[in-house]
Amino acid sequence: MPEQIYNIIRKAQSLRYKYVNFTATNAYRLVNSYGDDLPEITIDVYDKNLLVQYYKLYETHVKEEICSVLIEILQPESITEKIRLKGENVQTNLISGKEIPNDFVVIENGIKFSISFSEGGGTGLYLDQRDNRKKVQSVAAGKEVLNCFCYTTSFSMYANAGGAVKTVNVDLSKKAIEWGKKNFSLNQIDVNNHEFIVGDVWEWVRRFQKRERAFDLIIFDPPSFSTSKENTFTVEKDFPEIIGLGLNILRDNGILIFSTNMAKMSFSDFFRTLSKVNNFTRRKYKILDVSSQGLDFPTNCISSIEPYLKFVMLSC
Repeated sequence: MPEQIYNIIRKAQSLRYKYVNFTATNAYRLVNSYGDDLPEITIDVYDKNLLVQYYKLYETHVKEEICSVLIEILQPESITEKIRLKGENVQTNLISGKEIPNDFVVIENGIKFSISFSEGGGTGLYLDQRDNRKKVQSVAAGKEVLNCFCYTTSFSMYANAGGAVKTVNVDLSKKAIEWGKKNFSLNQIDVNNHEFIVGDVWEWVRRFQKRERAFDLIIFDPPSFSTSKENTFTVEKDFPEIIGLGLNILRDNGILIFSTNMAKMSFSDFFRTLSKVNNFTRRKYKILDVSSQGLDFPTNCISSIEPYLKFVMLSC
């Protein structure tokens, strides 16, 4: 078993070494579950720290063998384990090395991000969106950007790197907004030149329309499910409406991006439902580009028929 695990991780490492730009990036996925022959396990590298996540129960000796191989191959400063079983709270345990700070800094394509392993959900940076963030950077020059459900503002960081004149960042979580401001400061970007709004995206999009405020680039990357005092949002049901509302405040020839990681909604289902956008806007739109997760997130086409991440760029 240890030799098998060693070969699996070495092969996964070899794939990443071909495609990840390590001169500018030190955060990436090393093992992606079934796509790298370790079912229900993901291993992420954040500089010299590893995050191993288990989505089903594994025997202790198997987990010890995985960590032993990781230490042999990568010599990490720390290994943190998260147990993420359906219907249960996430358990986080330091397995090897020194206790890491609640926030530490990694680099992705030359941009600095504050990361934390102590949060139950994400670490502050969704690694599967790295290539899509580069797309945002490539179209951001001279644009005023609205980043909705902005989380820790990673798309805005790339927009700024691409020459955006201003970003407006909206999220219901005050903690996420403050985290985003920290990322701006890490990269010597003056937060006073950008807007940070703690609030309901739905309310603010309608408010912008009422004020006749428009944007050149709008990004919607919502959670699959969220609630506020006024709204309950589910991607499957509500994404055409939020896109339609967004198109109403998009400047001519602007770009609207919608992204979701809901795996149970296929690409076919997504595009079938996308046609309902016309119920919420009079503006005609076209599809510019469709993509999915990065090259370090392979799937095996058996456990997962198609990639889970949908990233769509629209214009009108």
